[in-house]
Amino acid sequence: MASQKKQKKQIKNQLSRKKSIRTNIRKTKSDQLVQYVKKFQNQFKLNQLDQDNKEIIPSYQSIPTSYQLKGKKKFQKKEAVKGLVGLKNLGNKCYMNASIQLLSNLQPLSDYFIEDFQLTEINRKNPISTQGLATVAFANLIKSIWQMDIQKLTVKGTPIIIPEEFNKIIGYCNKSFSDNSQQDAQEFLMYLLDMIHEDLNRVTFPIKSVQLREYLGDCNQRELERQAAETWGDYLQRSKSIIVDLMQGQFKNSLKCLSCDKYTYKFEPLMYLSVPIPEQEECQLIECIKEYVKEEQLTNGNQWFCENCNKLVDAIKKIDLWKLPTILIIHLKRFKFVENGIKKIEQAINFPLESLNLSQCLPKLQKEKPIYELLGVVCHTGTSDRGHYYTYARSKENFNWYLFNDRQVKQINVTEIPQEDAYLLMYGKSTIPLIKRQTISFPENWPHVIK
Repeated sequence: MASQKKQKKQIKNQLSRKKSIRTNIRKTKSDQLVQYVKKFQNQFKLNQLDQDNKEIIPSYQSIPTSYQLKGKKKFQKKEAVKGLVGLKNLGNKCYMNASIQLLSNLQPLSDYFIEDFQLTEINRKNPISTQGLATVAFANLIKSIWQMDIQKLTVKGTPIIIPEEFNKIIGYCNKSFSDNSQQDAQEFLMYLLDMIHEDLNRVTFPIKSVQLREYLGDCNQRELERQAAETWGDYLQRSKSIIVDLMQGQFKNSLKCLSCDKYTYKFEPLMYLSVPIPEQEECQLIECIKEYVKEEQLTNGNQWFCENCNKLVDAIKKIDLWKLPTILIIHLKRFKFVENGIKKIEQAINFPLESLNLSQCLPKLQKEKPIYELLGVVCHTGTSDRGHYYTYARSKENFNWYLFNDRQVKQINVTEIPQEDAYLLMYGKSTIPLIKRQTISFPENWPHVIK
C-alpha cells in the first residue's frame, strides 16, 4: 500500500515537473517574441525617423490599374519575371502563404507598398490598429518578393523566402495565428486587410462619432443614390485608407414589417461577398451572387422587433448591392454546419475568367460598368479538418498565370484552375483605369453618380 502511494506521488511529481517545463517553455517563447517585436518596433522607428529627415514621399492621389498597364510590357521568353518567389511553410501556414501570394499579385496594392506610400500614412494613434506592426511586416515581405535580385530568378529552381518576420509579427498581433493550428484562409485574409486598413486609416483620432443613417419609406433611384452618397460621406469621416480606395463598396440593407408595412433601410460599407453555393449539378458564379441577395423571411425564432408595432414581428430582409469596389473578393461558402460537424461542399463553380458583368445585380446608376476580370484564386483541397490552401494568380508583370503552392511556383494555363476547389476569387474591374483616393474633399471621386 505504501509502495502504491509512493508510486502515485512520484507520477504526480513527474507530471508537475513536465507541466512546469511546458509553462517555462511557453513563457520563454513568449518573452523571446516580445523581445523580437520590440527590436522590430525600434528598427521601424529608426527607419521612420530616417525617412522623416528625407524628402517627403508624396501621398498618392490615384494609382493606375493593371488594365492601363497591360500591353505596355513585352517580355522575351527567357527573360526572368519578378514576383515568382515561393514561401516556406512555417508549420500549417498554407492559409497564410496563399493569402500573401494573392495580395502580392494584386498590382495596385503591391505597387503602393513597393513605392513606400505607407510610410507617410501609418496611423499610430488608432487604438484598434496594430500601431503599424502588421502593415510594416507585410510591406517588408511584399518588397522582399518583388525586389529580389532578378538574377536569382534565372537560376534553376524557384527562389524561396522564409516569411519568419511576418509570421512572428502577425502571431504577436493575433494569438489565433501564433501557433501551428490550421486556420481559415478567408478569415486570415479579412483580418490582414482589416489591420492594414486600421494601420493606414487617414482619419485623425479620436474619431468624431457618426451615427449610421436610417431611412424610412421607398423613393426613386435618384434620391436613393443621393442618400447612398450622403452615407458614404459619413463613412469617410471615420474610415479612409488604401483598402477603402481599392476594396470597399456599398450595399443597401432593408427590412419590411409584414404587420404594419414599415419599410426601413441603411447603406453600409461592403468589403467582400460571402456567397452561398446552391447544391446543384451545374452552378454559375452569378447564381451564387443572386442567392446572396435573395429576400430572407424573418420568422419564428428569427423575428424582427418593429418599433411601430412595439413587438417582435415577421419581416422581410433584403440586401441590395449598390456600389461594387474596384477589387472584388468573392468568398464561396464551401463549409457548412451539419449534425455531425462541418461538411465541405465539393460543388464545382463555373466562374468567368473575364467579362464578369454584374450589371444585373446593381441599380442602373453606375459611374462605370461593373465588368470584371479574374486576378487570382485561392483554392482549398481536402476536408474541413485536414486541408491545404494554395493560390493561382495572374502576374502583374507579364499577365501570365502561375500556381503558388508554398515553395512551388510554376506557370499554368488558366483553364487548369479546379472549379471544385475554388474558395476565394479576386476580380478587378476592367472598366476603370485609375483607382482614386477617397476623401470628403473630392466627392467627384466617389463611386456615386452625383449632380
